[in-house]
Amino acid sequence: MDFSFIHLGLPLWAVFILMGLSGVLLAWFFQAAALWLMFNPKEFKGWRIPLFRKLGLHQLGLEGLGWQGLVPHQKAVMAEIAVRLMTHKLLPLDEMIKRIPAQGLSDRLTPPMQETADFACREVMLKHKPTLWESLPSFLQNSIIFKIRAIVPEVSRQIILDLQKKPAYYLSLKTLVLEVITSKPFLVVDLFKSAGKDPMAYLIRFSLLAGLVVGLLLVVASLFGLQWYWLLVLGAIAGGLANELALESLFFHPDHGTVRLGKFTGFFFRDQRHISELFAQTAARDVLTTENIVLALCRGPNSKNLSSLIDYHVQRVMDMESSGIKPLLVAILGAEQWVAIKRDAASIFAMKLESHLMAARVYLNDALRIEEVIVERLSALPALEFEKALRPVFSRYEWMMPLIGGVWGTFLGAVLLVLL
Repeated sequence: MDFSFIHLGLPLWAVFILMGLSGVLLAWFFQAAALWLMFNPKEFKGWRIPLFRKLGLHQLGLEGLGWQGLVPHQKAVMAEIAVRLMTHKLLPLDEMIKRIPAQGLSDRLTPPMQETADFACREVMLKHKPTLWESLPSFLQNSIIFKIRAIVPEVSRQIILDLQKKPAYYLSLKTLVLEVITSKPFLVVDLFKSAGKDPMAYLIRFSLLAGLVVGLLLVVASLFGLQWYWLLVLGAIAGGLANELALESLFFHPDHGTVRLGKFTGFFFRDQRHISELFAQTAARDVLTTENIVLALCRGPNSKNLSSLIDYHVQRVMDMESSGIKPLLVAILGAEQWVAIKRDAASIFAMKLESHLMAARVYLNDALRIEEVIVERLSALPALEFEKALRPVFSRYEWMMPLIGGVWGTFLGAVLLVLL
């Protein structure tokens, strides 16, 4: 086949311009489409074919005639990565809970807990000794309530201090993260999509330059009289290498091996701070919120331990405050009634704690500084640790990048054949 630029009557400079533009457009389209398909659609769209699952093709996101984003398809794996990252590397529970000033939180919990003490006193006395309580003069009732209210600050402070000594005994951070993520199936997708926003934008920008270079390269190659099929092969190879180079330039770090390029470091590491901020925003807004932490503390698998702690301190302080008249109280109320009164009072305090902590969530949020801490710890990780933390989300699909480059490179070779 005779290849020359006179078949369409195009001058050489026009072919160079058209191939450059075609390369930019094709590379951009295929790269952007591939990255979009990594995260979209979140649900499978199409017709499932059972044979695909038997053949194991579902592991590649192929479940039939249709498509589901690769990351949403592997959301269970992504959830494991997210849980491990947030609970082990970014927010050790001991450090997080100890950031809360015990006295500061106690000061904010005391007023509502004193109201609870007032309610608990009246409630348990009316339940166990209604006649005795109603027969007491108002000033005596108020005196008893005032005395109980006075012990609340010490009770709340001791509860917080004990909570800070063994936080894992009262709060399971791993369960919290896992439950939040599983309750919102695609939250983990959004979490890593936010972290990958800048790297994906970089890959698309790189594809624009790569498409331009490959397009011009093919025109130069055609000047040497290559057969049409060699132009297609050259386009596929050049496109694949260009996309592989994009990945290498994204994740390149001198510590990976012996190859060094002066002070050059991949975009992923240069942008570590901003990537950390994007990840932290989603994590703090949707996963590790103050509300979720309070709910996990008061309703989670370890909440019984917290109830036992409250029960212990309430009963201890009631015994301590009534030590001088305890024999009289036991004689009037009965030993069993006295124990039941203390137990019921502690139960009311435990029941009301969630609402009291929720009322103090602004203070807790300022004390915990979850978003700031995630940014600080993630951005402070050594380069290879940072890569190890976030790259596994994308490394499962990196083999597709050269393949996608080969596709747009082949199409670009075909465009050249039309122009020739």
